[in-house]
Formats: sequence, C-alpha cells, structure tokens
Amino acid sequence: MPLEDFPRILSELRRKLFYIAALFGAGTIFSFPYMGDIIKKIEYDMFYKLSLSGNPGPSGQLVEISGNLSRISKELTVNNPVIAQNLTKISTDIFNISQNINSYKPTIIYLTPLEVLMLEFKMSLIIGILIASPLIIYYAYKGFKGRFTKIVPFKKSSVIPIVLTAVVLFLLGMAYSYFIMLPFFLSYVYQDAMSLGINATFSIYEFVYFIVLTTVILGFAFELPLIMTMLVRAGITTRQTFAYYRRHAYIILLVIAAWVTPDPTMFSQIMMMLPFVILYEVSLIVLRLTGK
Repeated sequence: MPLEDFPRILSELRRKLFYIAALFGAGTIFSFPYMGDIIKKIEYDMFYKLSLSGNPGPSGQLVEISGNLSRISKELTVNNPVIAQNLTKISTDIFNISQNINSYKPTIIYLTPLEVLMLEFKMSLIIGILIASPLIIYYAYKGFKGRFTKIVPFKKSSVIPIVLTAVVLFLLGMAYSYFIMLPFFLSYVYQDAMSLGINATFSIYEFVYFIVLTTVILGFAFELPLIMTMLVRAGITTRQTFAYYRRHAYIILLVIAAWVTPDPTMFSQIMMMLPFVILYEVSLIVLRLTGK
C-alpha cells in the first residue's frame, strides 16, 4: 500500500465508523422508551402463560388488563397528563391485585435502586448493536471479499441465499428458545419449587438476562447446519470427517453449553446442548442427501 493512500484510507475508515456509531446511537436512543414494555412482555410470557397450578387464569387476565391500561396512559401523556397519571395508578393497583391472588407464584423484584434502569439501558444497547450490525457486516464484506475469495471459492450469486438462510435459522432458533424451550424449562423449575412449598423470587436483572442470553445463544446455535454446509462446500472438510468425530463434537458442544448457560445446573446445560446435537445430526443428514 503506497504511503500517500494512507490519509484517504483513514478518512474512509473514519466516515464508516461515524455511520456505524450514528446508526448504533439512534437505535439505542429510540428503542430505550420501549424497553419497559419488552420487560413486561417477557414477564407475562414466562409467568402468566404457563400452566401452573398455583397461578390461576384470573391472575394472568388482570396482568393483561394492567398492561393495556399502561399503554393507554402512555398515549395520553402529552394531551391528558392527569388522566394518564390516574390510569397509571389504576394499572399499578390492578397488577398488585393480580400478584396477590395466590401466594404460590413466581415473583420478580429489584435488588438495587438503579437495577431496572440499567437493565433497560443495556437492553437498548443490544438493540442498537442489532440495528447497526447489517451495516457492519456490509462494510466487512466489502473490505474482505477480495481476500476471502482467494482462499475459498465464493460466488456472488450465493450471497443473498446465504444471508436469508442465516436470518431464517437465527429467527427459528430464537423462536424455539422463547416459545418452546424456556417455557418448558421454567415450568419444570416452578413446579418443582411449588412441590416443596417454596415461592420463587427472582432479581429482574438476572431473570431477563437469563431469558435474553438463552434466546440469543439458541439463535446462533441454529446456524450450525449452515456453517457445516459451507465448510463442506468450500472443501475445507468433508461430511465423513464430521461423522467420524461426532462424539468429540458432542463433548465440545457440552463444554460450550456449560460455558454459555447462565444457570449452572446440569439440567439447563442439557437443555442447551440438546438442540446443538439435533442440529449436528440434521446437518449430517442434509449433507448426505445433497451428496456432499
């Protein structure tokens, strides 16, 4: 690289970093007001939609009414602040009533004064990163596509199918985690606590962290078939190699599950590892059917 090109490259890099930072900042700022609603949604989905013997239907219905009143109050904040304030108070009272219907129910609390605010802030940062990630990936692709194609044969026509497949697999992994695995796992945990006469109480930060982290990890885990297929098609490895080292891969997957699982219990680690194993076997079947 000629020395006279360095200022131009530095200016181009500064411009790209500015665009990324601007998009990240905008995503963080504009998503922050909605983080409270997302936390309530997570709490509702993980608590009141579960079929718990100690959590009757009216409790969940009251929580839904409370959430509707809270949304209405936010819409009236500008034009009718007094009515909005009264609706917020009514919403809080209804929510408290729902919490007191039955003593055997999971409960979320906050342990430090700024715990909820910091949780909302960190979640908005995650949203900002997700919004800025397409631009980061685009710049990375533009910068490395020449060097990458020299190492691995790569067709431009396959870029869009690969990206779409990656997005679909990621969303499927998140959906599996949020709507299937987590409700099943939490229902088992709650029922076990209730059988001992114990009322489950969680820190809001730790609880939401567990839900979000598990959901994101399972989203990335569902990329395994795509990664294995790309490695085989690129000639880096073969299906026979993946099949031969199957047991070694399972041990590695168990270590990864133990490392990334927020909850250290063996049951949660197995729940995290199981999709990895299934996806690994599905990948081998797909590679066999495609003749790779």
